This record gives sequence, C-alpha cells and structure tokens, in this order.
Amino acid sequence: MKKRKAVFLLVVFLLFSLPFGCKESSVSKDAEDLPPALLAPLPPTETPSPPCSDEPPEEAPPQEEEPLSSKSTPGEYEPYIAACATANVNVRKGAGTNFAILFTLKKGDSLPFLEKKGNWIAVKTQSGVGYLYGEYAYLAETCSALEKAIRAGLEKISAPYEWGAPRILTDKGGINPYFTGKSFDCSSFVQYCFYVGCGIKLGNYTGSQADHTVGEKITSYSALKRGDFYFTGTGKISHVVIYLGGGLLLQTYSANGGPVSITTDERWKTKFLSGRRPDLSVTEQYE
Repeated sequence: MKKRKAVFLLVVFLLFSLPFGCKESSVSKDAEDLPPALLAPLPPTETPSPPCSDEPPEEAPPQEEEPLSSKSTPGEYEPYIAACATANVNVRKGAGTNFAILFTLKKGDSLPFLEKKGNWIAVKTQSGVGYLYGEYAYLAETCSALEKAIRAGLEKISAPYEWGAPRILTDKGGINPYFTGKSFDCSSFVQYCFYVGCGIKLGNYTGSQADHTVGEKITSYSALKRGDFYFTGTGKISHVVIYLGGGLLLQTYSANGGPVSITTDERWKTKFLSGRRPDLSVTEQYE
C-alpha cells in the first residue's frame, strides 16, 4: 500500500512539474543570450487602423507657389538698359573694348539689366550676357510687354505721316480691313504700337486715349517712365507721343510730313498736359 502511494505521489509530482498544455519550447538555450529585439515577433503584414482621437489630423505643410515671371505678369516692372540717342552702342562679349562685338544697339533699343561692372553694364542677351559702356546708355524701369510695344514702333521708323491715316482697329475694337501700316498720324501710331506689341486696344484718337485708357494717369512730366505715352498741346490736347526715357520720345508729327522717328522732347515737355501708364492686364480700352 505504501509502495502504491509513493508511485502515485511521484506521478502527480511529474505531472505538475511540466508546463500544463504546452509543448517543449523550440527556442534553443543559446537564444536566451540574444538581444530582445531579435526575439521580438515580426510586424503584422497589414497596417492596423489608427486609434480614434479628438484631435484633427495633421495637415501637410502648404507648398509655396512658383512665383510668376515678368513675362507672364505684364504689369510687373523691371530695370532695362536703353541705348542713348547720341550714338549706336556696341554690345560686347566682355567688359572692355578688347572684347568682340556681339551686336549694336540702335536708338531706342533696350535689354534687361543684370549688373554694373565698373564703367560697363552687363545686360541679358538672347545668347547669354553682353556688356556695353555705361556712358552711352541709361537705366529705365519698364517691362517686357511695354518693350514689345516700343519695338513695334521702332520697326516703323521712317514711315511717313498722314493725317487721319487708317487705324489698325475699328471703332468697335475689331481689326480694320483697310489698314495698311504704311503711314500714321500720332494717335494711330500709338494705337498700333500697343496693339501689335502687347495686345492692348486703345482708342482711335488722342481724346479717347487720354480719357478712356485704363491705368494710372500721369499729371507731371517728371513722373513719366519709359513706355508711358503723354499728351501735349496749348490749352487742349493736340498730340500724343511715346516716352522712351532719358529725354527721348518716339512719335510721328505733321511737320515736314513726319516721319516716325526718335527725337528729344525739349519741344514737347514744355507743352505737357497729361500722360497715361496703361494697365496691361486690361486689353480693351477703347471707346
């Protein structure tokens, strides 16, 4: 009896000394010495849903918008270098007369300003950078759209004057089928330059251009900038010119049959009545 009781107690002892319901661990003894991270379970294959929260979700930082360039913002002014009226100005490959001539600026021409290098001025060209001597040029605030309007006028240098010449636009702002572009009077010339150069539809006559042009009205001669147009007369408006800066203007006038030319404005500034700096974002400004 005592022997059976001893066997029974031995069996009970053996049963309780083993982990109940578990198999023998497959982890070797050597694994107990490894860092805990190597024994950690693998992450789940699916990302669990985030816990609920009363806080709003974190917003992504706003991305800065790419700034618009002067080419796409026609009203944004930037500095340009314009050639003097007294001489045609050579644009050279470097800042010195020993460098090769790239091309020559004519009266009224302009290029974007980059920097001043001693007595020389660096300008932006179609192929890169050019240099011209600073004594033969002046710096003016203008923009690429206005420079295109001026360029349209420069391409008509020597075109004869004709009072009442056909306008490029009709009274309703459409294209005039009878326009030839061979001759101009003062107001038809200004209208042509701004329409061909930057798509602005100005009025057909000086009075309309003075009264209905959308944009800043210039009340003093000293406030004029390159690309503005201004009106002259004795008591009332009788003439309109495009101001180039540096005491120069682009115009056509009845005396001696014109023609379209660049002149100094010594005669005209004494008869200054008002000017206009058109809003280039408003294309239709006629009446």
